[in-house]
Amino acid sequence: MKRLCAFLVLCLGGVLLSCAPANLIYGTNYDYDIEVDFSKLKSYDWLPLSITNKIDPLNAKRFKAAIDENLKARGLIETKDNPDFLIQAKTAALRQMDTTSGPSDYGIYREGRLVLVFLNPQSNETLWSGETRLRVGPELTPAEKDKLVYDGVASVLNNFPPPPSP
Repeated sequence: MKRLCAFLVLCLGGVLLSCAPANLIYGTNYDYDIEVDFSKLKSYDWLPLSITNKIDPLNAKRFKAAIDENLKARGLIETKDNPDFLIQAKTAALRQMDTTSGPSDYGIYREGRLVLVFLNPQSNETLWSGETRLRVGPELTPAEKDKLVYDGVASVLNNFPPPPSP
């Protein structure tokens, strides 16, 4: 009887987990130049999006607004006049297959990838970079997309500025 109860609990847990929503933000990581004093960075400017970036104008606007808002909350200002660093944003959209429900039950979803690179304006050397992946579905409303993008950007910029080097 105990084995049957344990089996039923495991089965119920598996069913509940399979119904849980998938993590929409994942694969977040960052890197930086340990010789840079990030406390001296107070202003930034944007580099234009590359022609190879495949992002629709609404999502580009969402990303820029989320990044600007997050950096301004950290006391940084956007300026074209002698910025301390430049932001290069790279995006990509990929179609992925979700097989978490098993080999006979799968779905296709879009994965958006955001890479932020903060560059020294004089040397073009990378000061800091971060990236994340977002699981984007056609069922998302514009408000849900805004929140997803904002949360994705926040997950990347959570690591900026990095802690001071010892």
